[in-house]
Amino acid sequence: MSRLHMEMTGFDDLIQYFEETGDNAQKVEAEALKAGGEIIADYQRKGVNRSTKDQPHIQDNIIVGRVYDGDEGSQLIVRPNGKVRWRAKFLEWGTSKMPPKPFIERSGDLGENEAYAAMLKKFEEVIDV
Repeated sequence: MSRLHMEMTGFDDLIQYFEETGDNAQKVEAEALKAGGEIIADYQRKGVNRSTKDQPHIQDNIIVGRVYDGDEGSQLIVRPNGKVRWRAKFLEWGTSKMPPKPFIERSGDLGENEAYAAMLKKFEEVIDV
């Protein structure tokens, strides 16, 4: 049975089909968000310079968080983790002695179309377009 075709013989089959479809849709949505998040994370890694100090580097500590239900539907966060987040804030927003170098916001601008394409590809894999 293809994903775009369904044959059912009774109401129980219909209920089961929609339950399975709903579960699959949530799973695919999470996979699609993660795929898009990885694209944005790559842009964040490319957008921040590596320091010469012997310390955790922001580039090595960009994470794609877990999918959660937010006010606008399913969401995830892409950001520097707790080891380096405090330093990333200085780069993103600047300080009184340093202008901002917004690599986080810029990653969204640069990677938006590519992230959407990666998400769409995940959905297309499931529905066999």
